[in-house]
Amino acid sequence: MDPNPYAPPAADRGEMTPPPEPEMEGGMTLAEAEALRRRHLTHEARLQSVGTMMLVGALNLLTGPFFLLMGIFAVIGVAMNLDTEEGALGGAAVFGVLGLMFTGFGALSLRGGRGLRRLDPKHLTLYTVLVSLWLLSCSIFSLLGLWALVLLHAPAGKIVLSPEYAEARRLTPHIRFKTSVVTWIVLGLLVLGLPLAMFIGAAL
Repeated sequence: MDPNPYAPPAADRGEMTPPPEPEMEGGMTLAEAEALRRRHLTHEARLQSVGTMMLVGALNLLTGPFFLLMGIFAVIGVAMNLDTEEGALGGAAVFGVLGLMFTGFGALSLRGGRGLRRLDPKHLTLYTVLVSLWLLSCSIFSLLGLWALVLLHAPAGKIVLSPEYAEARRLTPHIRFKTSVVTWIVLGLLVLGLPLAMFIGAAL
C-alpha cells in the first residue's frame, strides 16, 4: 500500500530531543556549576573557617597601636629626662618594633581573613604566609597552621581557590553549607581562646 501522502514526515513522528542546556557566562552550565559546588562544598567551608580564624588575628590592630603608644611615651620620658635609666631608650625601641609588628600582622590578617572568607583566589600567597606564621606560635595554632596549609595547597584547595570555582559560586548562590552545632562550638572556643592566650602571654 502506498504511504499516505498527507501523513507527517517520519522524523516528525519521533520523540523530540530536548535542546541542550544553555551555557552561562564563562562557558559553564548551571548543572556543571552545581555539580562542582556540591563536590567541594565541605572543603569550601573548611577554608572559610580558616579565614574566620585569620580575622581573629586582626585583633592585633588593637594591641599594636597600644605598644606604639607605650614606645612613644617612653621616648618622651627619655627626652624630658624623666627616666634616666640606660635601658629606657632600648625599651622604647622594643615597644615601637612590637607595635609595628602587631599592627602589620593585624592588617594582613584582616585582609587575608576577608579574602579567604570570600574564597578570593587572588591572595593565595598572603594566605600561605599567614598560616605559616601560625607554625611559629608553639601552640595549638601550630597544628592549625599545618592543617590550613594542607587545605590551601591540596588539589581540592586549588580548585576551590580558582577563578572557575568563583564563577561556579556566582552561578549557585542557592547552594550553602550547613554548619553543625559542634563546629560552631569548636570555632567559638578557638575565637575566644586566642585573645585569652595573647592576654596571658603578655601578662607573663
